[in-house]
Amino acid sequence: MRAIRCHTACKWVLLYLERWLKAPVQMPDGTLMQPDKGTPQGSVISPVIAHLFLHYAFDQWMRKHHPNVPFERYADDAICH
Repeated sequence: MRAIRCHTACKWVLLYLERWLKAPVQMPDGTLMQPDKGTPQGSVISPVIAHLFLHYAFDQWMRKHHPNVPFERYADDAICH
């Protein structure tokens, strides 16, 4: 949520993102798990959070350390030319 707050101050966006991240996950056996960190795999918000993280962890790192290597990234897939 700290990283997201750096990109938006919209209270509605922050409210819904936090709700998605804290929503209980129903396991195959029917039990509910309350997540305490990370984003549940397959959740609606997971790709958005992953994209934000990879922007800094991969895109910016590539530009800084390998500026002459062109790359493309779609979601969590990347190709370096």
